[in-house]
Amino acid sequence: MRSKRIVFIILVFVSGFIHALDIEDVNGTWVYDEQHLDSPDIHEWKYSWGKGLSITETTIEFDLGEKTIMMPGMGQYNIDTIYKDEEGSICLRVFYISDKACEYPIDIKVTFIDSKRVYIYCSEWKRWSSKRYSPDEKWVWYRLSGPKR
Repeated sequence: MRSKRIVFIILVFVSGFIHALDIEDVNGTWVYDEQHLDSPDIHEWKYSWGKGLSITETTIEFDLGEKTIMMPGMGQYNIDTIYKDEEGSICLRVFYISDKACEYPIDIKVTFIDSKRVYIYCSEWKRWSSKRYSPDEKWVWYRLSGPKR
């Protein structure tokens, strides 16, 4: 009987971890510095997934319902494709909002560390000179807000 309880607890733990890697869990707002979590500049914003928190030019905002991403200092992007790769990371192909012909795709990869921390890689990080999106830097982004479960 005791071994069944242990197995049950392990299954609950593992299923909770696997759930944290769902595509929908990328929805939310993320900051690149943990100190921003207590910023006085935080304001509420409405997303398709509910009310969330944002800091102007600081949060990256994923809204899969609206198929948009707002990137700090870069503007708004439309999501064209989203999928989970073989490593469990969430991959997105996006286009700048004014790229109506979809000629200049940008690839973004979100790798969960846990439900509150991710790595975000962007194919344009060198061109933008932004190490926050470099795969080599392993820059941690922190969840500021997200859908309520």
